[in-house]
Amino acid sequence: MADLVIGIGTRYTDFATSSKTAFNFETTKFLNINVSRLQAYKLDAFQVVADAKVTLEQLEPLLEGYESEFGQTIIELKEEWKLERDRLSKVTFTRESFDPEIKNHFTQEILNEYADALKTELAQTTALIAVNETIAPESTIIASAGSLPGDVQRIWNPTVPNTYNVEYGYSCMGYEVSGALGVKLAEPDKEVYSLVGDGSFLMLHSELITSIQYGQKINVVLFDNSGFGCINNLQMENGGGSYFCEFRTHDNKILNIDYAKVAEGYGAKTYRVNTIEQLKEALEDAKKQEVSTLIDIKVLPKTMTDGYDSWWNVGVAEISNRESIQKVYELRKQKLEMARQF
Repeated sequence: MADLVIGIGTRYTDFATSSKTAFNFETTKFLNINVSRLQAYKLDAFQVVADAKVTLEQLEPLLEGYESEFGQTIIELKEEWKLERDRLSKVTFTRESFDPEIKNHFTQEILNEYADALKTELAQTTALIAVNETIAPESTIIASAGSLPGDVQRIWNPTVPNTYNVEYGYSCMGYEVSGALGVKLAEPDKEVYSLVGDGSFLMLHSELITSIQYGQKINVVLFDNSGFGCINNLQMENGGGSYFCEFRTHDNKILNIDYAKVAEGYGAKTYRVNTIEQLKEALEDAKKQEVSTLIDIKVLPKTMTDGYDSWWNVGVAEISNRESIQKVYELRKQKLEMARQF
């Protein structure tokens, strides 16, 4: 909807632009402020190769008295999203008829199998929001690969500046733990939490040992759904089956890996979590520790956030008439055609 997009220091990676489908290039113009001329050229923008702060200080007087026509719309959408976030914080699993966020992938029988194998009925969104509401607001979180970057972008509510550190664009599996150590070295007086999936943890977590070795406490919050859940979603959403992204044995049994025992062997303080109550207790106790901690949270697959286009899925809003559905269809068709041009 915007006529002008001002890109400040952005590289316009796929995450930020939805692979160039998030904008209407026929009507939207771009102004890029960047110290890198290469990045300033992107999206055929008007290029301002300069320091971002200095440039914004010069632009600010030009905006005096201007009020955006989208002001009230933004307020209304934010209130609508608060209701959706509240729903995601209270997802309840049932063995008879459970409707997960990622639909039409696993049958009820398979979901029950995971619940039994992992001994949990905890949804990932519910656990993540509980973490958000339990840790100290001035703590820093780190996320990178899998479904968690999308989850925190949608439902994490930071209330203190410079506490949200998420690697977008390249899905660097394993960055979560090493990045957490880097933040701790830069800000030793702050608590730092690495939000990581079991797949990324297995890819790279050696800096957990480094943090223990040098007395630099980090907190690893591990969401274990016994597989590469994000890639499994991509496989099944694009017409394929579930191929080798579930952690199963040769005789098709779901693995229940004790990551807490792994970290305990390294010397970390560890916790095993299967319920919200256990999660909150673990987070509170982890705050008191001087050594690095790992919280092994067992969550059900297919319970991460889904869709929402760039920020909000029009399908979640209550579309009740044929005309609205047709508009949604035409919009998505237009985005697809735009994507093909690039």
